[in-house]
Amino acid sequence: MMLTIDIGNSCIKYGLWQQQRLSATGSVAYRADTVAEALERLLTGVAKPPAIYIACVGGAEVERDCADWFQLYMNIEPVFMRTTASCCGVVNAYADPAQHGVDRWAALIGARSLLLDPVCIIDCGTAVTVDLMDATGRHLGGRIMPGLEMMQQALLQRASGIHQVAGNVEDFASNTADAVSSGTLHMLHAALIEVTAAARQWLGESMKVLITGGAAQLLISLEGLPLMRFERHLVLTGIHTMASR
Repeated sequence: MMLTIDIGNSCIKYGLWQQQRLSATGSVAYRADTVAEALERLLTGVAKPPAIYIACVGGAEVERDCADWFQLYMNIEPVFMRTTASCCGVVNAYADPAQHGVDRWAALIGARSLLLDPVCIIDCGTAVTVDLMDATGRHLGGRIMPGLEMMQQALLQRASGIHQVAGNVEDFASNTADAVSSGTLHMLHAALIEVTAAARQWLGESMKVLITGGAAQLLISLEGLPLMRFERHLVLTGIHTMASR
Protein backbone atom coordinates (compact mmCIF):
# COMPACT_ATOMS: atom_id res chain seq x y z
CA MET A 1 0.00 0.00 0.00
CA MET A 2 1.21 3.50 -0.85
CA LEU A 3 -0.21 6.97 -0.27
CA THR A 4 0.54 9.58 -2.94
CA ILE A 5 -0.27 13.27 -2.48
CA ASP A 6 -0.33 16.15 -4.95
CA ILE A 7 -0.18 19.56 -3.25
CA GLY A 8 -0.90 22.28 -5.78
CA ASN A 9 -1.35 26.00 -5.36
CA SER A 10 -4.91 25.78 -4.05
CA CYS A 11 -5.84 22.10 -3.73
CA ILE A 12 -4.48 18.95 -2.05
CA LYS A 13 -5.28 15.61 -3.69
CA TYR A 14 -4.51 12.12 -2.47
CA GLY A 15 -4.47 8.66 -3.99
CA LEU A 16 -4.22 5.43 -2.02
CA TRP A 17 -2.66 2.61 -4.04
CA GLN A 18 -3.11 -1.09 -3.38
CA GLN A 19 -1.75 -3.79 -5.68
CA GLN A 20 -0.67 -1.09 -8.16
CA ARG A 21 -4.20 0.32 -8.45
CA LEU A 22 -5.90 3.39 -7.01
CA SER A 23 -8.29 2.21 -4.33
CA ALA A 24 -9.31 5.61 -2.94
CA THR A 25 -8.91 9.27 -3.91
CA GLY A 26 -9.97 12.65 -2.62
CA SER A 27 -9.25 16.35 -2.75
CA VAL A 28 -9.71 19.46 -0.66
CA ALA A 29 -9.04 23.16 -1.12
CA TYR A 30 -6.43 24.75 1.13
CA ARG A 31 -4.45 27.90 1.85
CA ALA A 32 -0.84 28.10 2.98
CA ASP A 33 -1.99 28.70 6.57
CA THR A 34 -4.51 25.83 6.64
CA VAL A 35 -2.39 22.83 5.63
CA ALA A 36 -2.94 20.88 8.85
CA GLU A 37 -6.70 21.46 8.82
CA ALA A 38 -6.92 20.46 5.15
CA LEU A 39 -4.96 17.24 5.70
CA GLU A 40 -7.16 16.35 8.66
CA ARG A 41 -10.33 16.82 6.59
CA LEU A 42 -8.88 14.94 3.64
CA LEU A 43 -7.29 11.95 5.36
CA THR A 44 -9.49 11.25 8.38
CA GLY A 45 -10.39 7.58 8.11
CA VAL A 46 -7.65 6.75 5.59
CA ALA A 47 -5.63 3.73 6.70
CA LYS A 48 -2.04 4.41 7.75
CA PRO A 49 0.21 3.43 4.83
CA PRO A 50 3.78 2.13 5.06
CA ALA A 51 5.00 4.91 2.75
CA ILE A 52 3.90 8.40 1.69
CA TYR A 53 5.17 10.22 -1.40
CA ILE A 54 4.33 13.86 -2.03
CA ALA A 55 4.70 16.29 -4.94
CA CYS A 56 4.35 19.80 -3.52
CA VAL A 57 4.51 23.12 -5.34
CA GLY A 58 3.25 25.10 -2.34
CA GLY A 59 6.71 26.07 -1.10
CA ALA A 60 8.99 25.19 1.80
CA GLU A 61 6.61 26.29 4.56
CA VAL A 62 3.78 24.14 3.20
CA GLU A 63 6.16 21.18 2.94
CA ARG A 64 7.26 21.70 6.53
CA ASP A 65 3.69 21.91 7.84
CA CYS A 66 2.78 18.81 5.85
CA ALA A 67 5.76 16.84 7.18
CA ASP A 68 4.93 17.90 10.75
CA TRP A 69 1.32 16.73 10.36
CA PHE A 70 2.30 13.27 9.12
CA GLN A 71 4.88 12.89 11.87
CA LEU A 72 2.33 13.87 14.51
CA TYR A 73 -0.72 11.94 13.31
CA MET A 74 0.73 8.97 11.42
CA ASN A 75 4.28 8.79 12.80
CA ILE A 76 5.60 8.65 9.23
CA GLU A 77 8.21 10.82 7.53
CA PRO A 78 6.87 11.49 4.02
CA VAL A 79 9.15 11.56 0.99
CA PHE A 80 8.95 14.77 -1.04
CA MET A 81 9.54 14.11 -4.72
CA ARG A 82 11.92 16.35 -6.69
CA THR A 83 12.31 17.09 -10.36
CA THR A 84 15.46 15.48 -11.74
CA ALA A 85 17.32 15.44 -15.05
CA SER A 86 15.83 12.05 -15.91
CA CYS A 87 13.55 9.43 -14.39
CA CYS A 88 11.49 6.44 -15.55
CA GLY A 89 12.49 6.90 -19.19
CA VAL A 90 11.78 10.65 -19.31
CA VAL A 91 14.57 13.19 -19.92
CA ASN A 92 13.94 16.74 -18.71
CA ALA A 93 14.47 19.68 -21.09
CA TYR A 94 15.31 22.21 -18.38
CA ALA A 95 18.98 23.12 -17.93
CA ASP A 96 18.15 23.40 -14.22
CA PRO A 97 15.53 20.70 -13.51
CA ALA A 98 14.79 22.24 -10.11
CA GLN A 99 13.08 25.11 -11.97
CA HIS A 100 10.57 22.69 -13.51
CA GLY A 101 7.57 22.17 -11.21
CA VAL A 102 7.48 18.73 -9.66
CA ASP A 103 3.78 18.41 -10.51
CA ARG A 104 4.60 18.98 -14.20
CA TRP A 105 7.44 16.45 -13.91
CA ALA A 106 5.14 13.88 -12.32
CA ALA A 107 2.56 14.47 -15.07
CA LEU A 108 5.21 13.75 -17.72
CA ILE A 109 6.21 10.53 -15.99
CA GLY A 110 2.57 9.58 -15.51
CA ALA A 111 1.94 10.17 -19.22
CA ARG A 112 4.95 8.03 -20.14
CA SER A 113 3.60 5.20 -18.01
CA LEU A 114 0.28 5.34 -19.89
CA LEU A 115 1.43 5.64 -23.51
CA LEU A 116 4.55 5.77 -25.67
CA ASP A 117 3.31 8.25 -28.28
CA PRO A 118 4.46 11.86 -28.57
CA VAL A 119 2.25 13.77 -26.16
CA CYS A 120 1.06 17.24 -25.29
CA ILE A 121 0.11 17.42 -21.61
CA ILE A 122 -2.26 20.18 -20.46
CA ASP A 123 -2.87 20.70 -16.74
CA CYS A 124 -5.71 23.16 -16.07
CA GLY A 125 -5.42 24.23 -12.46
CA THR A 126 -4.68 27.57 -10.82
CA ALA A 127 -2.30 28.00 -13.72
CA VAL A 128 -2.54 26.19 -17.05
CA THR A 129 0.67 24.37 -17.85
CA VAL A 130 1.62 22.69 -21.12
CA ASP A 131 4.47 20.21 -21.56
CA LEU A 132 5.57 18.39 -24.71
CA MET A 133 7.30 15.00 -24.84
CA ASP A 134 8.38 13.06 -27.91
CA ALA A 135 8.01 9.32 -28.49
CA THR A 136 11.44 8.61 -26.99
CA GLY A 137 10.53 10.21 -23.67
CA ARG A 138 12.44 13.44 -24.32
CA HIS A 139 10.78 16.47 -22.77
CA LEU A 140 10.74 19.37 -25.25
CA GLY A 141 9.72 22.17 -22.89
CA GLY A 142 6.39 23.82 -22.24
CA ARG A 143 4.33 26.91 -21.47
CA ILE A 144 2.59 28.39 -18.44
CA MET A 145 -0.56 30.51 -18.67
CA PRO A 146 -2.97 31.88 -16.06
CA GLY A 147 -5.95 29.66 -15.31
CA LEU A 148 -9.58 30.73 -15.53
CA GLU A 149 -9.94 31.73 -11.88
CA MET A 150 -6.63 33.59 -11.92
CA MET A 151 -7.69 35.63 -14.96
CA GLN A 152 -11.07 36.37 -13.41
CA GLN A 153 -9.55 37.43 -10.09
CA ALA A 154 -7.12 39.73 -11.89
CA LEU A 155 -10.06 41.50 -13.53
CA LEU A 156 -11.97 41.75 -10.25
CA GLN A 157 -8.95 43.23 -8.47
CA ARG A 158 -7.65 45.59 -11.12
CA ALA A 159 -10.61 46.73 -13.22
CA SER A 160 -12.97 49.28 -11.68
CA GLY A 161 -16.63 48.49 -12.27
CA ILE A 162 -16.12 44.72 -12.36
CA HIS A 163 -17.30 43.27 -9.08
CA GLN A 164 -18.37 39.70 -9.74
CA VAL A 165 -18.05 36.72 -12.05
CA ALA A 166 -21.04 34.59 -13.06
CA GLY A 167 -21.14 30.92 -13.96
CA ASN A 168 -23.00 31.57 -17.19
CA VAL A 169 -21.00 31.50 -20.42
CA GLU A 170 -22.40 33.12 -23.53
CA ASP A 171 -20.66 34.17 -26.72
CA PHE A 172 -21.54 37.81 -26.08
CA ALA A 173 -23.08 38.50 -22.69
CA SER A 174 -25.59 41.16 -21.75
CA ASN A 175 -24.20 41.78 -18.24
CA THR A 176 -20.72 42.31 -16.84
CA ALA A 177 -20.50 39.19 -14.66
CA ASP A 178 -21.38 36.90 -17.57
CA ALA A 179 -19.08 38.89 -19.86
CA VAL A 180 -16.14 38.15 -17.58
CA SER A 181 -16.98 34.43 -17.57
CA SER A 182 -17.34 34.40 -21.35
CA GLY A 183 -14.26 36.49 -22.06
CA THR A 184 -11.88 34.53 -19.84
CA LEU A 185 -13.12 31.13 -21.04
CA HIS A 186 -12.87 32.10 -24.70
CA MET A 187 -9.41 33.59 -24.13
CA LEU A 188 -8.18 30.29 -22.69
CA HIS A 189 -10.04 28.38 -25.42
CA ALA A 190 -8.20 30.36 -28.12
CA ALA A 191 -4.87 29.86 -26.34
CA LEU A 192 -5.36 26.09 -26.23
CA ILE A 193 -6.29 25.94 -29.93
CA GLU A 194 -3.03 27.75 -30.74
CA VAL A 195 -0.83 25.79 -28.35
CA THR A 196 -2.10 22.38 -29.49
CA ALA A 197 -1.60 23.38 -33.13
CA ALA A 198 1.94 24.54 -32.35
CA ALA A 199 2.58 21.33 -30.41
CA ARG A 200 1.53 19.27 -33.43
CA GLN A 201 4.12 21.10 -35.51
CA TRP A 202 6.75 19.95 -33.00
CA LEU A 203 5.49 16.43 -32.37
CA GLY A 204 3.84 15.38 -35.63
CA GLU A 205 0.46 13.98 -36.56
CA SER A 206 0.73 11.05 -34.17
CA MET A 207 0.65 13.42 -31.17
CA LYS A 208 -1.77 12.59 -28.38
CA VAL A 209 -3.19 15.20 -26.00
CA LEU A 210 -3.68 14.42 -22.31
CA ILE A 211 -5.59 16.89 -20.16
CA THR A 212 -5.93 17.01 -16.38
CA GLY A 213 -6.80 19.49 -13.65
CA GLY A 214 -9.91 21.06 -12.19
CA ALA A 215 -11.03 22.89 -15.34
CA ALA A 216 -10.27 20.02 -17.73
CA GLN A 217 -13.83 18.77 -18.16
CA LEU A 218 -15.07 22.29 -18.89
CA LEU A 219 -12.46 22.77 -21.61
CA ILE A 220 -12.42 19.32 -23.17
CA SER A 221 -15.80 19.75 -24.87
CA LEU A 222 -15.04 23.09 -26.55
CA GLU A 223 -15.10 23.19 -30.33
CA GLY A 224 -11.95 23.54 -32.38
CA LEU A 225 -9.69 21.60 -30.01
CA PRO A 226 -8.15 18.25 -30.93
CA LEU A 227 -9.35 15.04 -29.32
CA MET A 228 -8.19 15.06 -25.71
CA ARG A 229 -7.86 12.18 -23.27
CA PHE A 230 -8.93 13.17 -19.77
CA GLU A 231 -6.67 11.73 -17.05
CA ARG A 232 -8.02 12.91 -13.71
CA HIS A 233 -5.20 11.38 -11.66
CA LEU A 234 -2.25 11.96 -13.99
CA VAL A 235 0.00 13.61 -11.38
CA LEU A 236 -0.79 10.96 -8.76
CA THR A 237 -0.01 8.28 -11.36
CA GLY A 238 3.35 9.91 -12.01
CA ILE A 239 4.17 10.10 -8.31
CA HIS A 240 3.32 6.42 -7.92
CA THR A 241 5.46 5.50 -10.93
CA MET A 242 8.46 7.41 -9.60
CA ALA A 243 8.07 5.96 -6.12
CA SER A 244 7.63 2.40 -7.41
CA ARG A 245 10.81 2.48 -9.47
